[in-house]
Amino acid sequence: MLNGTSSAGKSTLASALQARLAEAGECWIVMGIDDFLGKLPWAWVTYGDHVGEHADEGIAFEMVEGAVECRVGPVAERMLAAYRGAVAAVARAGINVIVDEVLLSEDGWREWQDELDGLEVLWVAVTSDLEVLEQRERDRTDRMIGLARSQRGVVHRHAVYDVRVDTASMDPAVAAAAIAAISSGDARPL
Repeated sequence: MLNGTSSAGKSTLASALQARLAEAGECWIVMGIDDFLGKLPWAWVTYGDHVGEHADEGIAFEMVEGAVECRVGPVAERMLAAYRGAVAAVARAGINVIVDEVLLSEDGWREWQDELDGLEVLWVAVTSDLEVLEQRERDRTDRMIGLARSQRGVVHRHAVYDVRVDTASMDPAVAAAAIAAISSGDARPL
């Protein structure tokens, strides 16, 4: 479970970890929150300048007093529950899963614990310096400026981690190797 802010490098790390594990003959798939929220019709989303007609029922990322706030309506709540349930179902079917997550609440943490009960899970804090996060946001065309800053204070508040990786100081391949070693029991947590 790779948890971190937007632009922390989770997707890049997930790809590097998947490749590393494949080299060792292990099949892992990557599932992420964006895979599910990205399936919501645009009318149920507010993001940046776009204001969806039904975003109050879906999900809204809005700039409020200089910070990005996320509001989750009932449709998005059900989508998030489906996402967590899908990850658990895939794992229970015997498929290894690397999860690309942005955990924003204690309720979300508890819901993950309930869904993943009985499964072996390695929680990884994916961190980076704020300056690096903000530069990555500026370099990308698909992120709201300020999103990582707004998530930074909450994303690691509730999870209990087995390992931490700093993507500002670690190359994705090095971070993936460290996670793979810990996952296999060949190393102690960082």
